[in-house]
Amino acid sequence: MQGKIKWFSGEKGYGYIVGDDGQDYYFNVREVKGAELPSNGDAVTFEPGQGKKGPRATAVAITSKALSPSHSNSNRHSDDRATCPHCGKKMVPRIITYHGEPQKSVCPFCGGTYKKFGCFIATAVYGDFYAPEVIALRRFRDETLEVCAIGRAFISLYYRCSPPIAAFLANRPLLSALVRLPLNVLARRNG
Repeated sequence: MQGKIKWFSGEKGYGYIVGDDGQDYYFNVREVKGAELPSNGDAVTFEPGQGKKGPRATAVAITSKALSPSHSNSNRHSDDRATCPHCGKKMVPRIITYHGEPQKSVCPFCGGTYKKFGCFIATAVYGDFYAPEVIALRRFRDETLEVCAIGRAFISLYYRCSPPIAAFLANRPLLSALVRLPLNVLARRNG
């Protein structure tokens, strides 16, 4: 089937395709064929299927890239830069990685943290930033927890407490296996 990328986040590892049938299909980064990740508006082909929470796309292949604003005939120019919450300057955040995994992005002017990435504990116990369970847990964070004040408070607490817990779990396979059990249940519900 053919479709167009409605929304995709490389840092979160998932997105949605609008198929020729008008249906939205969920997909994650592991379903993308080739080395290049899609961008919003790219034309793609994919295999439609049914996931636990609705329509799902597999074998996603980019057939043509969307025109960027600099290549369009429009005189309007969009400014894709972010505004630093600390110094207020327009900037392109720099990504900080640890052992090859993105941890956070920072302002190049003041060094303030712009955004934290990932599910630290899930990444530690599954051993892969793009593990399907980690992607499902990120989706749970974004689509369930982020929408309410209690969920946002939990996320804030999690980001303060989880890095040392993740470091502790990273070298303890038996304890990691125990932590994976409840995470597997949550990931299956949101995958």
